[in-house]
Amino acid sequence: MNQLYLLKKIIPFLALFALLVLLSWELFYSKPRELPSALIGENIPSFTLPNLFPAQSSLTNKALASGHVVLLNVWATWCEACQYEHAMLMKISHEYHIPIYSIDYKDNTADAIHWLEKNGNPYLLTGDDKTGDVAIDLGVYGTPETFVVNPAGKIIYRHIGVIDQKVWDEILSPLIKT
Repeated sequence: MNQLYLLKKIIPFLALFALLVLLSWELFYSKPRELPSALIGENIPSFTLPNLFPAQSSLTNKALASGHVVLLNVWATWCEACQYEHAMLMKISHEYHIPIYSIDYKDNTADAIHWLEKNGNPYLLTGDDKTGDVAIDLGVYGTPETFVVNPAGKIIYRHIGVIDQKVWDEILSPLIKT
């Protein structure tokens, strides 16, 4: 009888302790900015998107296998973080001379064209992904997301969130230089 009473008192504390250990592990050791991508090391999925600017050619996965390391940026005009990131993308394009392609994700075409004309266009080609199907094939969770694509068209890195100078200096630039 005494052992049963002791078990009834100890088991809830052991369960609580185990739960606290699990929660503290997630709090201190998880990396919420790192979402795994099954596409790292794989070719960009096959796609063809109409260009945001009809006079230019379509954006295809073949354009990304250009023989150079390129960035593929997924963005939208309704995305506040994308607007913040835009100045850095302009800098990457003009100062570092890295080719950037983009996918305009579930956006109003006229708004996107106007926004790029007003704020500058760092992109070589911009695919208009009205349905979001290509972004889904890439595993995009939201905007902005940027993929580093090697000269053969394989994804070597996926960045979720805004690219700023720190991200460029510490993550993207070293990847591109290798």
